[in-house]
Amino acid sequence: MKFTARRIEENVNVSKTHPLAELLWLIGGLLLMAGTVFLLLGLSADWAASKAPVAIESRLGALALNNFTATPSPALQSRLNALLERVPADSPLHRYDFHIYRSDVDEVNALALPGGNILVFSGLLSRLESENELSMVLAHELGHFAHRDHLRGLGRGLGAAVAVNLLLGPDSAAGSLISKAFLSFQVKYSQTQESAADRFAVDLLNERYGHVGGATTFFSRLAQNAGSRVPYILASHPHPLDRIAAMKRRIASRNYSVNATAPLSLDLQEPNSPVKP
Repeated sequence: MKFTARRIEENVNVSKTHPLAELLWLIGGLLLMAGTVFLLLGLSADWAASKAPVAIESRLGALALNNFTATPSPALQSRLNALLERVPADSPLHRYDFHIYRSDVDEVNALALPGGNILVFSGLLSRLESENELSMVLAHELGHFAHRDHLRGLGRGLGAAVAVNLLLGPDSAAGSLISKAFLSFQVKYSQTQESAADRFAVDLLNERYGHVGGATTFFSRLAQNAGSRVPYILASHPHPLDRIAAMKRRIASRNYSVNATAPLSLDLQEPNSPVKP
């Protein structure tokens, strides 16, 4: 007699659910679990950043500064000091000993490094047209220090990496997918930081000059070449037009006046000799 195996319709090892649906449920569960861990680590990082001693932060800043070729800039330091003189007495900025450096790199950017170090690239200085615009940029970086954004971003980035590695392992393809999914949330948080620093800068600019002339003009020039808003979905900064609109709302809500600006002084037009700080 020929034996014919009977098809098993259902048991504990056979599911009626489509395999693709099970895969989606599995991925969704992993994302939910990792997202919860990421959120908890992010909140912990924010709390730790608010409590971290400036001395420890300064050590991190010295290490970060070694990654750049730059030199101290007395010209920029004098502008920064003029802003610091207008900071309220109860501001956390008074806990820092600020130093500003210039890097002769053709990049339109400035960085707030841990420990009170600010790095300004020559590419940014070449695009500025007034002392007020420069003060706006420096005040923006001071805003990051006031909110300790650099430490929060570092903590959240480390938290995301730790969460993914603990849950899925360092070489997991699913871990890579989840890391990319978290990128959008991390970037949005960074854009929130940038907007808060802009508001801080507008307020400090008014304290410095008695008006906010130059607050938006630099960003207006950047907006001419910014293009579509789509690439900015995953960018660390909001679109220049969105930044301008937010700053104008701040100016209107505080009834700040917008007066004429002062031209940029010649002492900032001479490049520095690049040396390691």
